[in-house]
Amino acid sequence: MDNNFGLFSKKLAKWAISNMEYLDPTTKTMKPLKPVPLDEVKDVLKEHGVELQEEFVYTGWYLYNMALADYPKTLKTDEQRAMFVDETICDPDGMPENVLSCFEAKMCNAGIPIHWENYL
Repeated sequence: MDNNFGLFSKKLAKWAISNMEYLDPTTKTMKPLKPVPLDEVKDVLKEHGVELQEEFVYTGWYLYNMALADYPKTLKTDEQRAMFVDETICDPDGMPENVLSCFEAKMCNAGIPIHWENYL
């Protein structure tokens, strides 16, 4: 059992990422995101000098894929997405747990239930 209350577990991050969509600029329709696997995200982060503490790895994985889905005009490169992950998790006046809180709010607003028993 994952004891990192307020942070993504591996199972929850995998589920959240698997349901991400992006706006296709050509067709102007939402399409499923092709997720970047965890190991690849870890490599990209490391390549750009971002080393997350173990408890933040799955939150970082979620954020990296979210950056692809939600911020394609702003976060265009691997380096920009790596910095986004780092700055979000390490925000000195923020809390990394806010990422999960925002995800939970999005699911609630969309009427999509999170079956917590499957992800804790």
